Amino acid sequence: MKNFTINYCSTKTNVHFGNYINVLKKTLKNKRFIIICDKNIFLLYPEIEKLSSVICINAGEKQKSLNTVEYLYSELIKLNADRTTNIVTIGGGITCDIAGYVASTFYRGLPFILIPTTLLAMTDAAIGGKNGVNYKNHKNIIGIISQPENIIIDKSFLKTLPEEEYRNGIAEIIKHAIISGDLLFNKLKNNKSQKINDEILRLSIQTKVKFVTADEKENGIRRILNFGHTFGHIIEISENLKHGEAVGIGMVLASKISENLNKCNAATTDKTIKMLEYYNLPTTCKLDFNNFEKLLTYDKKNDNKYLHFVFIEKIGKVVVEKISRKTIIRVFSKVIS
Repeated sequence: MKNFTINYCSTKTNVHFGNYINVLKKTLKNKRFIIICDKNIFLLYPEIEKLSSVICINAGEKQKSLNTVEYLYSELIKLNADRTTNIVTIGGGITCDIAGYVASTFYRGLPFILIPTTLLAMTDAAIGGKNGVNYKNHKNIIGIISQPENIIIDKSFLKTLPEEEYRNGIAEIIKHAIISGDLLFNKLKNNKSQKINDEILRLSIQTKVKFVTADEKENGIRRILNFGHTFGHIIEISENLKHGEAVGIGMVLASKISENLNKCNAATTDKTIKMLEYYNLPTTCKLDFNNFEKLLTYDKKNDNKYLHFVFIEKIGKVVVEKISRKTIIRVFSKVIS
């Protein structure tokens, strides 16, 4: 795939494809950098240790916290990081989120590079500048939008990616297909290998880029990318599911609520369910209604007593509408009963 540049209102990010070591050396040349790396990736790829100083972290939802942020600040101070130090992040979505937040706030912001190692991070988490951590039971409630100077996508990392993590990324690609329309949706539907080829990856990335460049700070159209995430984040935290699995279930619930409110027909919901099932992703799980109602109060998409909820009308057409939490909770109770 060809390299390209993402042009935001505030800055730009260069996206490179190829061997991460070669691209990194070419990009940084003689600049000093410190690596923040997923511990599992560090063990799988011992050559990382030869590149520079490395700080390893465990990459789980429990580690996506202010405690990890404080640990990274301390380690950066020990390594004498200063305003000229570049932060290079190697890992999946959680690692990118944490390290991006640390880089964006240490010394009021250090230049940083993301090297995503999972399908989810390559197609979604590394793009758009969202960095942050969880707080107690609240997903991504502390964070900042800050863009990396470079993103390096090296698909060779996918060779060591566990199957469940691979499917985790496919869920976000399915989301991109649902919101973008027939081209990507049909590519996924007719993909007999069920593996993500370069064309599908490119189309998925282009979908994400389209929305984040149009609305970098998420004040309008970018909210469309939250399709399935209102419920997905709650399910991820409360049911201890992978992000993609939870978002897949969230998309089904969002489709059923859209159908219940006469915004889409049953065929649209059915297409969403069948696509997720084709890629062996869950479409339902047990839900604690009382816990759901409590956690919905703290959703980042809240605006007083209202939610900016993403409804689907048909494949390729989703809309963001302000709706009361009471209405969502009422309809939610109906669709899960």
